[in-house]
Amino acid sequence: MPKLKQSEVHTITRIVTSESGEETFRYTKELQGVDGKHATFLMLYPTRNPENFHVQDSTGVHIENHLKELGLNSYTVVNLFSKVTQSRLSVKGLAVDNVNLEYIEKEVFSKVDVENTVVVIAWGNSHLTSKAVNLSKQKVLESWLALHPEEKLYQLTADGMDKDNYGVHPLYMGIRYSNAVWKLSPYPVKKVLEQFRKEEGNKTEDKKDSKSDGKGKRQIVKKGSK
Repeated sequence: MPKLKQSEVHTITRIVTSESGEETFRYTKELQGVDGKHATFLMLYPTRNPENFHVQDSTGVHIENHLKELGLNSYTVVNLFSKVTQSRLSVKGLAVDNVNLEYIEKEVFSKVDVENTVVVIAWGNSHLTSKAVNLSKQKVLESWLALHPEEKLYQLTADGMDKDNYGVHPLYMGIRYSNAVWKLSPYPVKKVLEQFRKEEGNKTEDKKDSKSDGKGKRQIVKKGSK
């Protein structure tokens, strides 16, 4: 009988939620005994809460399947919105989650160890027309630049993937590139911010134009008038 060898990897899972458990602010998994850096992934909304955080979801499975090639041994997930949902996020009546964004700024970005942590934009391309989603993305990117103007943000990529597909979600990677080698590439934060600001400027101009009369003259809107 050949000599046998036993190996072990201990996984620690942590979650930070509201007292009610209806909001999740941070979800972390650490593989002890594995070399690598830590990653903080910025995604859209959480599905884990105190009742189910021990159960692995498909997003976590895809990330952990590629941890080694990404040079990671642990990861944290924070989201644009903290409200836990088990289905697709509804944008009807959706508002910017300012409490959650403050948590990201003060508890994540302000305390990040930039030498040993990579921050990965992975919120995907869902809800591109949602004002609350786009404004939340803009606020997060502005917060990062204000605190770490010289530090890079990253995104997931793989050989053969469209280079203009920014901030892809791990589920997209898992479906389209499950057998590929995942890599981290710099996220074009300033370019994306410029796009957000340009779109917001265009909307402002559209609103002004809608107040013009048929001859192109601006109507005067009096304060307090209905």
